[in-house]
Amino acid sequence: MKINIKNLSYLLVSSALIVLAFTLPKNIVLYAFALLFFSLNTFRPIIRSTLKILALIAGLVMIRMVFKTYILTDAGVSLVAILAALKTWELENEGDHFNMFLILCLLESCLFLMNPTFVVFFIGFFKILFFFYFILKIRNYDFTLLSIRRLLILIVPSLIFSILMFYTFPRFTQGFLTAGTNQLLFSGNESHINSKDLEALNLSSDTIFKAFNTDQSVISLNKLYWRSSVLWEYYQDIWQTGFVNLRADQAQLSSPTRTYQIRLTRDPNEFLPTLDGMSNIVRSDQEYSYYTEGSFRLKKLTRQEISYEVITSETQLNTANNFLIEKKGLKLKSKEKEQIALAIIDGKNPRTTEEKIDLIIQYFKSKKFEYSLSPRLYKNTEDFILNGSNGYCSHFATALTYMARSVGVPARVISGFQGGEINPFDQSITVRELDSHVWVEVYVENKGWIRLDPTEWVAPGRIRLGSQAFHDKLEPYINLYYFSLPKNILRIAAITQFNYYMDSINSSLNTTIFHFDREKQQKIFEKFMPKKLSLGWPFVFVLIFLLSVVPLIFYAASAPLESKTIKRYKRFLKQMKKKGIDKKTFETASAFAARCKEHIPTEELFIEAETSLYIKNTYGLTTPGHVGRS
Repeated sequence: MKINIKNLSYLLVSSALIVLAFTLPKNIVLYAFALLFFSLNTFRPIIRSTLKILALIAGLVMIRMVFKTYILTDAGVSLVAILAALKTWELENEGDHFNMFLILCLLESCLFLMNPTFVVFFIGFFKILFFFYFILKIRNYDFTLLSIRRLLILIVPSLIFSILMFYTFPRFTQGFLTAGTNQLLFSGNESHINSKDLEALNLSSDTIFKAFNTDQSVISLNKLYWRSSVLWEYYQDIWQTGFVNLRADQAQLSSPTRTYQIRLTRDPNEFLPTLDGMSNIVRSDQEYSYYTEGSFRLKKLTRQEISYEVITSETQLNTANNFLIEKKGLKLKSKEKEQIALAIIDGKNPRTTEEKIDLIIQYFKSKKFEYSLSPRLYKNTEDFILNGSNGYCSHFATALTYMARSVGVPARVISGFQGGEINPFDQSITVRELDSHVWVEVYVENKGWIRLDPTEWVAPGRIRLGSQAFHDKLEPYINLYYFSLPKNILRIAAITQFNYYMDSINSSLNTTIFHFDREKQQKIFEKFMPKKLSLGWPFVFVLIFLLSVVPLIFYAASAPLESKTIKRYKRFLKQMKKKGIDKKTFETASAFAARCKEHIPTEELFIEAETSLYIKNTYGLTTPGHVGRS
C-alpha cells in the first residue's frame, strides 16, 4: 500500500479507535469505523458535504442517547473520535492536512485522558511527530533549517511555560460529569451475591486500586484485608447490602492508626475500599456516604479514577448490639434452617456466643470442602451446606454466615479484597481483580464484630501465598489449543521488574499531573507566597510574564538563520575589512575577489579559495569569473 497522507490518517485514526474500544461504548466505536469505511468512496463535493453533516448529526444524537448528556468526559472523547473519522472524508489540500493534524493531536490527547500511562503518552507523541514530519516532507520542506539552536529556542521555553501554566492555573472543585449509573460492578465491590449463579471464578489481572504510604514494615500481605461492602440481607438465595445507619460524622478511632492513600482505577465504582477495621476518609475527590457498618458508598456511580486518603485503626468495628443489628444480623428465612442448626449443635448446650462459634467452625471443617476455581452450580446456600463438595470464597463465606445465623449468632458477609502486590520502586500496593475476596464477620458481646475467614480453613495457601501464586499453583498451565504452556515461563524476573518500573512511572505521572488538585496546589504555593494572597495571583504573575517574554523569544526564533557558507564568507569579509578593503553593496563576489588580489597579492590563493567556496555553495558555479560576468 502506498503511503500517502490519507492512508496515514486511516492508520492513525483506526489504531486510536481500537484502543478506545476498551473504554468507549461499542456502538460509538463501530459507528466511527463505519464512517472510516464510507470515506473510501468518492462522492461529488455537494453530496459529500451533505452526508458529512447528516453523519455528524447522527453521531450527536447517538452520543446523547448513550450518555444522556454532552457534559461528560466519555461523551467528549466520543465526539472527537467521530470528528476524526469524518475528517478522513476530505484530505485534498494543505489546509485539510493541517486540520487533520490538529484533530489527531486532540484524538491522542483523548487517548491519554482515557488511558493515562507513560507508554500511551510517548507512543501518541511519536505518532503525532511522524504525521507532522510527513506533512512537511510532502511540502518539500528544507529540514536543514531546523537547526539545534532554533529547536531549543522553540521547545525549551514552550516546555517551561507549559509547566508554569499547568501548576499556576486555578483548579476548580467541580469538573465534567462522570459516567452514569448504567454500569456493571466488578468483583470485590459487589452489592449482592446470588448463591445459585456462582460459576467459574474470574481471575482477571486488571488493577482495581493502588494503595500508597501503607508502611510495609508493619504490614504482612497475607493479613491485608480490604473491605468494600457489607452484605446483610438474605432473600430468595441472594445476599445483598442492607445499610444499617447513615452517619454524617466520622467514627472515633483508637490507636494505633495508619494513614494511607488509595487511587481507585477507571472501572464502574460504587464502594470505596479501605483496610479492614475502623476507618475514616480524610479527603476524597468524590462525594460519598458513610455507614456505621464500616462501608463508604459513592453518592454517584463513576468510571473515572478516584483518589482518597484514609485513616484506619487496627481495632475491629465495635458497633453496639442494638435491635437493628439483631434484626438484620439474625434474619434468616429458610426451610432447612432448623435442620442445619441441629446438625451444628449436635446435642450440645452452648451457653455463650464463643461456644456457638466454636461449634460452627467445627461443623464447617467437618464438611471437608475443597477449593475449586470452577465448582458446580448449587441451587442455593442450603444446597451447598448440605450437599456441596467444592467451591471458593463466596460459597464458604455465605455458608458460614448462614450457619451462624441459624444458631442465633449475628453474622454478615463482607465483600472486598485480600492481599495485593508490592511494587519495590514506589512501595505501593497494587490490588487486582483476582485478589477479590469474601469473608465473614460475627458479632460477639463486649467484643464487637470479629472477622472469620472460612477460605483460610479450606485453602490456607490462598491467604498465605496470595491469589496469584495460589491460583498458579492450582492451575500451573495455560492451555493453547493442543498445547499447554507453563505459567512460570511468562513471569520472567527482568520483565516483572520492568513492569514494576513502568507502573511506578505511571503512578508518578498520575500524582503530579492528573491528580494535581486545588489542595496540592495550595500546599505548593504556601511555601513561596504570603498566605493573604489567593491562588489566582501566581497565575496572574505567570500570565503577565508570558505575555511580555514570549513575543521576544518568538521574534528571536523567527530571525532568518544563516547557512555555514554565508557565516564563513562574512568572516572572510571582516578579515579583508581589517586590511582596508571593504566590499561595496553593488559589487559581486568575483569582482570583490579580483580587487582583493590586486591589493593583497600575497594572499591570492586564500582569497580565491574562500570566494570559490562561497560561489559554489550559493550559486552552484565553479569559478568566480562566472559570477562576475553574470
